[in-house]
Amino acid sequence: MALLTVKDAVSQASLEIGITQRPVSQAVGSLDQDIVQMTALLSAVADEVLDEEPYQETLGDGYWLVGADGITKKTVPTADTDVILFDGRLAVAGLKFRFLAAKGLEFGEPMRDFATRINKLAGRANNKVLDLYSESDGGRIQ
Repeated sequence: MALLTVKDAVSQASLEIGITQRPVSQAVGSLDQDIVQMTALLSAVADEVLDEEPYQETLGDGYWLVGADGITKKTVPTADTDVILFDGRLAVAGLKFRFLAAKGLEFGEPMRDFATRINKLAGRANNKVLDLYSESDGGRIQ
């Protein structure tokens, strides 16, 4: 699980959906309206992520960012260098679907990618496997 800064998450999402042609130089306080909107939508993505496992348990205090100092916990991005405390690809996937939905564009595939990613992360966190093929005990949880 790779952690990303606010700027990196916004930059990757904007490149992947094609609203920028090169990495974003500034996310927080940008003059580009799309980048400002995407940065704001990061809070909506975080709200959704914090309602799901494994983050409901690990980030249950509501703080989903940490400042560049590694100490200051935050609930809203205030600097490009703030580090997102949940999976970076999950943040990018969430930004893509939220941004496209906000613009009234097709967002079905990015939303599916976001849901699949969050479900995989929850599955890894829960980590119980039902062995239906065990002949000795008719199936068991490992």
